[in-house]
Amino acid sequence: MNKNLLKIWYYTVIEKALLYGASVWGGALTKNQIDRLHSIQRIFLLKFTRAFRTSSTNVLNVLTGIPPLHIVAKAEFIKFRIWVNRSNEYNTIFDINLLDKYVPLKNIPSRQKLINLDSKISNADYKIYTDGSRIENETGFAVCILKDEINIQNYLFKLNTFNSIFQAELAAIEFAVNWAVKEKVKVNIHTDSLSSISAINSANTRSEFVNKVNSNIFKAKNMVGLSWVKAHVGIPGNELADQQAKLAITSGEKFVIPAPYSHLKGLLKNYIVNEWNEYWNSYDSASGIRVKGYINQVSPKFLIHNKFLIYFLSGHGPFPSYLHRFKFLDSPHCICGMLGDADHYIFSCSLTKEFHLIKPADE
Repeated sequence: MNKNLLKIWYYTVIEKALLYGASVWGGALTKNQIDRLHSIQRIFLLKFTRAFRTSSTNVLNVLTGIPPLHIVAKAEFIKFRIWVNRSNEYNTIFDINLLDKYVPLKNIPSRQKLINLDSKISNADYKIYTDGSRIENETGFAVCILKDEINIQNYLFKLNTFNSIFQAELAAIEFAVNWAVKEKVKVNIHTDSLSSISAINSANTRSEFVNKVNSNIFKAKNMVGLSWVKAHVGIPGNELADQQAKLAITSGEKFVIPAPYSHLKGLLKNYIVNEWNEYWNSYDSASGIRVKGYINQVSPKFLIHNKFLIYFLSGHGPFPSYLHRFKFLDSPHCICGMLGDADHYIFSCSLTKEFHLIKPADE
């Protein structure tokens, strides 16, 4: 089976099951609890890599790019504390005052949970095309107002670097709705963002920002039509909005929206990598030191699934020096007379010369 798919399966099934409730218990693990998590995770890592059973769990974590469970559990705990409890004890990760808020479903007015806007209202005074854009961590949106197919007004806004393209698209729709209410006119709004329309129609969104947008749309229900248009197919209004949204990134007026939940999740992914690197750097076993000679920084993107490469990097494989340690062989030496470890066969043994690799320079 494809190892990349197995890794995805691990994240979506095994890790989720093992860390169920980690938002409650993941913040204060004892050494025994951490060791227990490692021993459970180790079962999967050994089957996944087909490594020798003596291979270190920490080494297998690094070679597969799968973080230790106790670090992921702590990240889940922090995420819950910040997003749900609004705790400021982790402001070094992100200032909660800049973050969108979690809204319990029971706090959302029932009338607002299901908004069924018409895709088009009759006798509309204006057409409005909206679009969001994000280029190299810069985000903006544009609202283009048309009267009788003539562009009469454009509004351009620049968001913060932590805002998402989804937020930009939704903010553009909200601005168009508020503009219609302010001007006391009827409008048909056109967007190429299906995700925004889905969010407006969803009854389960927990974002305060999204619910605020929905509340404003609900109040303007009889004044607004909302429809999806396909992007980049030559619709003049949509092409105009796309062009203006890109321009908004550099020249738009500042517009403040709280950071989305997705931004917090991204920061916690970085937290996991940083904590994992510290944990890895403090690991000083012989196999750990050996692997650090080739991999000095951990990465979730990493995945070594060739068992022979794992044998070499870990030093735990069918080598005389290794087998001698566990009394499977009487001698640790190669038949050429030299110590038969992994490096010997890859870099110096005369019997494997045609397969040699160039040894990394010692720093």
